[in-house]
Amino acid sequence: MTSFDLSTAQALSAEAGIDPAIVLQLRQAIYGHDQLTLADMELVLAVARKAGPQSCPEWTSFFSEALTDYLVHQNTPCDYIPQEKADWLVSNLSRNGGIGSRAEFAMLIDVMTHALGVPASLSAFALREIKAAIIDGRRNAFHDEDHPAGVVTRPDVEALRAVLYAAKNGTAEHVTQEEAEALFDIAHATAQAQNDPSFDELFARAVGNYLMAINLDVPDAAEALHFEKWLDEEESLPRFLSGLLHRAPAGGSFNVLKSPAQAYETDLARRDTAEAARRDESEKIGEPKAAWVIAHLTRDGALTSSETRLLQFLGAEAATVAPSLQGLIDKARVAGAR
Repeated sequence: MTSFDLSTAQALSAEAGIDPAIVLQLRQAIYGHDQLTLADMELVLAVARKAGPQSCPEWTSFFSEALTDYLVHQNTPCDYIPQEKADWLVSNLSRNGGIGSRAEFAMLIDVMTHALGVPASLSAFALREIKAAIIDGRRNAFHDEDHPAGVVTRPDVEALRAVLYAAKNGTAEHVTQEEAEALFDIAHATAQAQNDPSFDELFARAVGNYLMAINLDVPDAAEALHFEKWLDEEESLPRFLSGLLHRAPAGGSFNVLKSPAQAYETDLARRDTAEAARRDESEKIGEPKAAWVIAHLTRDGALTSSETRLLQFLGAEAATVAPSLQGLIDKARVAGAR
């Protein structure tokens, strides 16, 4: 079979699209050696730029698989995206004005969904692309409409969910202020559209997460490597201690420290205690948080359905609410009961 290289990819016809035979050749070319390389990814992206609307479903699946393997799984530690790979992906997807096809969009979400650690810059880029597609619309590389302007679709909701709750900077399931403000921008820009009904609930829970959820720590790449080392050491620990005891002086003893596993469990218990205290405090919406909510709710006049749902959510979930916001919550509760 003829080898598949960069010149072959560049010679493909966009009008013909990518067929299963080309996908098979490309798969054999990049997975025919132990590790995926940057050159392999450049080859895949060269094909992606020729993948017209007639391309087969196998291409979309392979595109996500290859980029996810390289960006997410092929790292040390596994599943933590390093900053340099995130920068490389953003640079490539930013060419020609940003994401230009559903395949690129699906790949980006797939990458973030599978990662245990996502650089903040990649998450921010993904959210900007989703927001731009929703508000301004998006045309693909072949100038056909890829996303209508001014409406939130069901795939948009799922993409927003993946980005908002990605493990960013060592945190899990925590929505930032910038992300919450982007959701308000989307809600106001699409207030008159027939948005997918699931957007209201996502909006309410995501903004509520920013206002009330604690920042749940998860191990970053360095911590994950350290814990892997602990696990490796734990396997040899019994032999190590046995050797110490055999070498102990008569009538004496060694001051043996905690095992790596015990130290890790102690650290987790300490974190749990601290998080419980922070959770109690986070569920209170005081005046600073209330002022932030009110400023965003009233900037464009009448409340959207998403904002009404947010107020209902806060009324049900917050432990206490500042008086300045409570009146709006009461009105939203009455509206929901009609």
